[in-house]
Amino acid sequence: MKINGLMKKKALSAWIAAAVLAPLGSSAWSAESETAETMEEVSVYGEQEETSTASRLSLSVYDTPQTVTTVSQAQIQDFALQDINELLKYTPGVTVENVETDRTYYTARGFDIVNFQYDGIGVPFSSGLSHGHQDTAIFDQVEVVKGAAALTTGLANPSATVNFIRKRPTEEFKAGVDLVVGEEGRLRTQGDISGSISDNVRGRLVVAEDQADSYLDRYETDGSVYYGIVEADLTDSTTLTLGRSQNRSETDGSMSGALPLYYTDGSATDYDVSTSTAPDWAFRNVDRTQTFVELKQGLSANWSVTALLTQNEIDMDVEEMYVYGTPDRETELGLYGYAFGYKLDEKQKIADVFLSGTYNLFGRDHELVVGANYADIELSGQSFYSYSDGYPVLGSDWANGTTARPDFVDFDPYEDGHKDDQEHKSLYFATRLNITDSLSLLAGARKMEVEQSGYNYGVDADTSADETVPYVGATFDLNDSFSFYGSYTEVFTPQSWVNPEFKPLGAAEGDSSEVGFKYSLAGGQATASVGLFESNLNNLGEYLDKVDGKNVYESGDFTTKGVELELIGSITENFNVSFGLTHLSEVVNKDGEEDRTYIPRNTLKVAVAYDLPQVQGLKFGGGINWQDDIYIEPVEGVRVEQDSYALLSAFAKYDISDALTVGLNIDNLTNEKYINSLYWTQGYYGAPRQAQLSVSWRY
Repeated sequence: MKINGLMKKKALSAWIAAAVLAPLGSSAWSAESETAETMEEVSVYGEQEETSTASRLSLSVYDTPQTVTTVSQAQIQDFALQDINELLKYTPGVTVENVETDRTYYTARGFDIVNFQYDGIGVPFSSGLSHGHQDTAIFDQVEVVKGAAALTTGLANPSATVNFIRKRPTEEFKAGVDLVVGEEGRLRTQGDISGSISDNVRGRLVVAEDQADSYLDRYETDGSVYYGIVEADLTDSTTLTLGRSQNRSETDGSMSGALPLYYTDGSATDYDVSTSTAPDWAFRNVDRTQTFVELKQGLSANWSVTALLTQNEIDMDVEEMYVYGTPDRETELGLYGYAFGYKLDEKQKIADVFLSGTYNLFGRDHELVVGANYADIELSGQSFYSYSDGYPVLGSDWANGTTARPDFVDFDPYEDGHKDDQEHKSLYFATRLNITDSLSLLAGARKMEVEQSGYNYGVDADTSADETVPYVGATFDLNDSFSFYGSYTEVFTPQSWVNPEFKPLGAAEGDSSEVGFKYSLAGGQATASVGLFESNLNNLGEYLDKVDGKNVYESGDFTTKGVELELIGSITENFNVSFGLTHLSEVVNKDGEEDRTYIPRNTLKVAVAYDLPQVQGLKFGGGINWQDDIYIEPVEGVRVEQDSYALLSAFAKYDISDALTVGLNIDNLTNEKYINSLYWTQGYYGAPRQAQLSVSWRY
C-alpha cells in the first residue's frame, strides 16, 4: 500500500510546476504577455456551434438529424467532473455500469456503448468495456451522438458514440492552477498553460495528479495525466499539429467481481457501503498513451484535406481475486476465491484522411466529405494462476480482505492467454444537399473490411467481415427556430466471441432510426429536442457460460424503442441548464420478452447553474440524477432489485478576484444507499455523501 504522505508530496508537483511556469510564461511563451487576459471560462452549457462526430460534416447540433448531447467545459468545471465516469453519469441518456471498481460498461438506448473517440478518431473497446480511470483534465468538451454514428465509425452498437474533444493551444498566453481537497484524503492538483511560442507556433501543456483513499475498505487510487500539444502554421494554408498524452491509473484494493447480492434462501444481502471483496494485496494498474499527428491543408477558400495519424497504447498489470458464490445468511459461509494475475498489451495504429468542402449544384451550395480510414490493432493478454493455493474456500471473515496472496506461475500462452490482431479498412463519404432554404438531405455510406486473427484462451478466433453501411437523414426548418428531422442507418459490428461449439459467432447486424424536432432558443444559445428512436440488433453476442474453462456466447436478437427529451444551453445570461429525460418504452428479445432489465427504463438528469446578479462573482447550482427501479433474476425463484433512487448534488463558487476562485462541491447530498449496477449478478454500493473544496487561479 502507498504511504499517504509521499502521495501528497508527489501530487503537489503538478501544482508547483504550473505555479512556477505561469509567471515565467509571460516572457517565454508570448511577446504579447503584458496584455494577456485571464484564462477565460465560457459559462455556456452544451455546444451550439459545429460538431462533426455524427457525420464528419461541420454541422451544428441543431442541424444534425440525431440527438447530440454536449457536456461543455463550463459544466465540467461547475460539477467537478474530473473522471470520465463521473462526466458520463451527468450525460442524459447514458448509464454508467460500475460493475467493479476498475472496469466499467456504458449503455444508451438499451445497448452497450462500445466506442470512444478522441477528436473523432477511435476504435471499439477491445473487451467491450473500459479499464481503469481516465482523467478529464485534457478535454475541452465531450460530444455524445445517440444511436449509431455509422459514417464516422461503422463498428458501433446503435447506442451512442462518445467523442472526447481535446484542448487546443491558444494564441494569447493563458495559465491556470487548480487545487482540490476532499474526503478520504483526496488531493488533486492541476496545471494548464497555453500560448504562442512564436508568431506561427502555439503550444499547450496540461498536467494533473489525483490521489485518494476511498469509502471502500482497502481501496486507494493514484492517477495522473500529462498532455502536450503543439500547433504550427507551416504556411498560410497549412497547419501541423503534434500531441501526446499519458493517463496513468493505479489502484490498490481493486475488486474483481463484487459483493454477492442474495443469500442461499433467496433474500437480498445488505452490507455496509464500505464492504469490499478485495484482499489487501490486490491492484490494477493501467497506462494509456496516445500520440497523434494532424496535418490540415487548405486547397481553396472552400476545400481542405486533413490527414490524421494516431497511436494508442494500453498497458495493464493486474493481481486480483475474483470472489464468487452464494453465502448463508446466518454464517456468511459459501463464498470462494479465484486468485489471478493478468497482463495486457494493446497497440492501435490508426490513419484517417479526408477531403471536405462545399460545391455548387443547381444554384445551391452543398457540403461533401470523402475519406479513408485504416487501423492496425495488436492485442495480447496473459493470465497467471496458482492451482495449489489460488482457489481458496473463504470463511465468514471474507470481507476483511486477509486472504493470502498465492505465488502466480506462468501458464501456456495459448491456453491461458489471448492474442488478437485486427486490420480495419474503411472508405466513407457524406454529403449534405441543401434542396431548398428549408429542406436539407444528408446521405452517406461507409464500406468496411475487417480481418482478424489470433486465439482466445485455447480457441482460435480467426474471422473476417466485409460490409457497406448506408446512412440517410433529413432536416426541415419550419422557421428560424423550429425544425423537424429524421435519420436511418444500418449497423454492422464484427465480434470475436465463439458459441458453445467454439465456432465464431460472426457479426452483429441491425439498424437504427430516429425522428424528432429541435427548437433553438435564447438567441441560439440553447437547444431543445424531442427524439423518437427504434433500434434492432441481431446476432449480438451475450455471455452464456464457461465450457471446458472457456467463455462462450449465445446469439441474441433485440429491439429497443423509446423517446428522449433534452434542453441544453444558456437559457438567460445568468442561467445554464442541462436537462435530459429518457424513456425506454420497449427493450425486448426475439421472443418479444422484456430483456436487459438491469437498464433503467426511465432516467432523468438535470444540472443547473445560476450566476447571482445581486452578488458579483457568486455562482451556485445543483443536479439530479434519477433512475427508476431495475432488477435481475440470476437463478430461478430469485429476483434481485434496486429500487428507484435520486442522487442530488450541489455546488457554489465565488470569485474572490478576477483571477482567484474558491468552490465547494457536494455529491449525494441525501447520503442515498444504492447498488452501482446490476449488469452482473454481483454489485457494490455507490459512494456516500462526498464533499470537496477547490481553489482555482487563472491568468
